[in-house]
Amino acid sequence: MKIPYLFVFTILLFSCNGPNPIVDQDNYDRTVLLENITKNIITPSIESFQIALLDLNNAADSFNSIQNQINFSKLKKSWEQAYIKWQHVEMYEIGKAEEMDFAKSMNTYPTNTTIINNNINSAQYNLSDATWPSWSAQGLPALDYMLYGLDNDSNIVLGYYSGNEGSKYLSYLNALIAKMILNTNEVQNYWASNSDAFINSPGNTANSSLNLLTNDFIYYFEKGLRANKIGIPCGRWDNYQPYEKGVEAYYRKNLSKRLSLESLNACKKFFSGVHHVNNQSGESYIDYLLYKSGNNNLSENIINQMNESELALENLNDDFIQQLSSDNLPMMEAYDELQRVVVLLKTDLLINLSITVDYVDADGD
Repeated sequence: MKIPYLFVFTILLFSCNGPNPIVDQDNYDRTVLLENITKNIITPSIESFQIALLDLNNAADSFNSIQNQINFSKLKKSWEQAYIKWQHVEMYEIGKAEEMDFAKSMNTYPTNTTIINNNINSAQYNLSDATWPSWSAQGLPALDYMLYGLDNDSNIVLGYYSGNEGSKYLSYLNALIAKMILNTNEVQNYWASNSDAFINSPGNTANSSLNLLTNDFIYYFEKGLRANKIGIPCGRWDNYQPYEKGVEAYYRKNLSKRLSLESLNACKKFFSGVHHVNNQSGESYIDYLLYKSGNNNLSENIINQMNESELALENLNDDFIQQLSSDNLPMMEAYDELQRVVVLLKTDLLINLSITVDYVDADGD
C-alpha cells in the first residue's frame, strides 16, 4: 500500500545522476532470472491469492444463506487466510496492477469507517472509482472492519447481518469480495497473457523487466513493509508518538505481526529465488550478484539483515496495538533493523546491478 498523503516527496539525493539510465554491458542472461521470478514466484503467488479469495467468496455464500456463528467464524478465517496470501502479491505493481492501482484498492489502511457506513446505509457507492476515498473503503482492511470493527462482541457484530438492516451489510460485504475477485482476475489475466514478453525484456533500461521488478521490490520493502507496517504505527515521523489506527488489520487485533512476518518472508523468497509453492530454489539475485562481483558478500549481508529484521519482528506482541500501548521501543528497533535492509537494497544492490532507482521519497532517513 502506498500512502501519498503521508509522504511529501522530494528528490532523493542518491539518484541525482540525472534521468539517463545506467547502461550495463555485462553478459548475464537476465531472462533466466526473470523466468524463475515470473513463473515460479509471481504467477503462483497471484494464483494462491485467487484461490483464497474464492474460498472467501464461498464462505460468504454460506453466510448469506445462514447467518450463524459457525458460518461467521468460517468467513472470518477465510478473510484471514486471504490477507496472509496477499502479502506475497502486493509488491508486484507492474502492468495491469500498476494501471488499476491494485495494491491501493486491496490494502489501503487505515480504512475509512465513515465512508463504509455511509456506503452501507445509502447503498450508493462505486467501488471502481480510482480515488483515495473509494480505496479507503474497500479491500481487505474494509473487510477487517466489517468482520471485527462493528462491535467488540462477535454476537453483536453478527446481529448487524441478521437484523432488520442485515441485507445492507450483506450487500456491501459481497460487493467488497466481488470487487477483490474481479481486480485479482484482471491482474492474473495480465500475467497469463504477458509473462513471455515480460521474460524476454532482459535489457537495462528504465522500462525493462528486471529494472521494474527491482524497483518495485525495493519500494515495497521500504514503504509497504518498513514504513506502513512498522514506521507509521510506531510514530517514526511523528516524534515517536504511536499511531494505533495505522496498524494493519487494526480491528482483528492479533494478526498484525503475522502479516508483517509474512511480508518479510515474501521479500526473502523473492530475493533468494525461492519458489512460492514448493520452496525450491531457482535463479535469483544472489546468482546475479555472484556473477557481477565474484562473491556472495552482499547477498549474505542482505539475507543476514533480513534475518535480523525477522528476529526483531518476532520479538513483538502478536497484536501491534498492545505493543504500541505497552512499550513502543521494540517497534522502533524493528523499524531500525528493516531500515538497514533498505540501505543495502537502495545503495549496494542497485549500484552492483547498475540499476537506477525510479522513485523518490522524503522519509528523512
